[in-house]
Amino acid sequence: MHFLILGATGRTGVHGLKYSLEQGHSVTVLARNTSSIEPHPNLTIIEGSVLSEDDMDRAITSTGKPVDAVLVFLNSARVSLNPWAQFVGPPRLMADAVANAARALRTKQSDVSQKPRLVVMNAMGSGESYNVTPYLFRLMINFSNIGKTYEDHNAVDAEIEENCGDEISWTLVLAVGLRGEGVLPVKTFAQNESPASTLITRESCAKWMVDVAAGDMNEEFSNKRVIVCN
Repeated sequence: MHFLILGATGRTGVHGLKYSLEQGHSVTVLARNTSSIEPHPNLTIIEGSVLSEDDMDRAITSTGKPVDAVLVFLNSARVSLNPWAQFVGPPRLMADAVANAARALRTKQSDVSQKPRLVVMNAMGSGESYNVTPYLFRLMINFSNIGKTYEDHNAVDAEIEENCGDEISWTLVLAVGLRGEGVLPVKTFAQNESPASTLITRESCAKWMVDVAAGDMNEEFSNKRVIVCN
């Protein structure tokens, strides 16, 4: 399959890129800074912005092969991991990048044998999953600078159906707290169900997302918001 990965240089995206190539998929990466991405025979690297329509169109069409799925591992930036650290935006990075990717999937591909997929890493605490989010984390969403990031997460959640329409099979991955490396079994829950744990390894989350994008789980998670944890 041919994937376009956004956020491939991030702490979770690096695992998604590595696993996709290990599985034999062709991958195109769109990133502002590509210096950390190692060349690979099945990898096409496009330098540009996920917010630029021209750059997104170039990434979608660069190989001449249809993109079967877009994987999004983006996250808004703060100056440090401290919840109260200054938010450095842009304020709608994730929401506008997802909308841009969906637009390009809908309009820039003519030879598509099946409906493309859009698999987006979002976060538990966005949308309806806020109601099953642990109380202490809800306090952080409401009273720390994490809340600025959640404005973007909530925009992704609110706009996903409109962006994809009937032409794209989407999955919104509501990850619990992301931590470290290592592959562990992934448990899934509906957006209104309390998860079995509050943590998932970045590698587990990325691998699960790639498997969904590849169609390994058929349509079980198509057009759904899914909480994932270990």
